[in-house]
Amino acid sequence: MYMIHIVDDDQNVRDGFLMLLKSAGLKCSAFESAEKFLENYKAGTNDLLILDMHLPGMDGCSVMGYLRKKGFNLPIIIITAYDEQTSRVAAKNHGALAYLRKPVDSAALLDLIKFSFAKNLN
Repeated sequence: MYMIHIVDDDQNVRDGFLMLLKSAGLKCSAFESAEKFLENYKAGTNDLLILDMHLPGMDGCSVMGYLRKKGFNLPIIIITAYDEQTSRVAAKNHGALAYLRKPVDSAALLDLIKFSFAKNLN
């Protein structure tokens, strides 16, 4: 079973993603901080992370670096309200699957998730 984890400090964003993903029949969990996500994360073979780039405390790049250092290679979709070139490059360098600006296009997000899961099956 696929599991999508959402990390964003904005409750409305988390709730919106949860509603979208659950309505698409996807299993998901949401966390208000990177630290809470990392405390609770149990690696699975079919995980995907939707991660806000700008979080209080540990930011998106720090989370990606930590996960890669620990050997977790789950696909990561970065979301941000601040589309900065330096953040975009940093996300790419940490292996992000995609970098999306908020508000995120629902259809594009679902297509990315489907692409990622199909890619992992091959």
